Amino acid sequence: MVRGFYQLGTGIMTQNKALSTIANNISNAETTGYKKQLVVTESFEDMIIARIKAKPNDNSRGVFVGEKTMARTVSETASIHTQGVLKETGRNLDVAIVGEGFFAIQTAQGTMYTRKGDFNVDEQGYLIQANAGRVMGQNGPIRVGTEEVEFDRNGNVYANGENVGRIAIYNFADYGVLTPVTEGYYSATGGAQQINSLLRGKTLEGSNIDMAEEITNAIAAQRELQTQSQVLKMYDTTLQKATTEIGRIN
Repeated sequence: MVRGFYQLGTGIMTQNKALSTIANNISNAETTGYKKQLVVTESFEDMIIARIKAKPNDNSRGVFVGEKTMARTVSETASIHTQGVLKETGRNLDVAIVGEGFFAIQTAQGTMYTRKGDFNVDEQGYLIQANAGRVMGQNGPIRVGTEEVEFDRNGNVYANGENVGRIAIYNFADYGVLTPVTEGYYSATGGAQQINSLLRGKTLEGSNIDMAEEITNAIAAQRELQTQSQVLKMYDTTLQKATTEIGRIN
């Protein structure tokens, strides 16, 4: 019975995390370049085995730590990097990546990577991502000096008809090195490689959130959470009776 408490407790925590992630997806459905977040779970015994066998220079078979459990816990929250819907805006400073890749933004916390292409121009005339930092070109930040900007399909940037640079597009062989920092922005532990990717001017990439799917997932997670909560109350009632009535001496 005690094992049941652990199973239900971890199940409730997992469903709470899933609901929180789904709610975040829904709230960012209209955020430019936002990527769906997905909760990944694994069985508790697999986590223990991995930790035992992850010790450096340990060739032993590990130490038995107890019987396995069917409990599942959250192992990570993964980003789904599929292409979002491309929407024409007619705005000169908007640009979208068609296919793979990320824009690189020079921020106070280091280089961030994003699919958000709703750019602006700062007081010094540099192309920026508002409230984040300067957009990196292949030779550093791009100074345009005007909002009369055009982007061609190869990423070249034209200010008043003059080529002032080329946007740098980066990609990663393993998206596992990317860590979400805030909505639509990622930091990376390495592995960034410049690639040639097509761009589309006066266009933005929307999120890749499917609202119908998210709502369906939210309903399923809520029902699962309610079921586990009800069963947990039954376990608690049964345990109370076991400790207060069954063991009573008449």
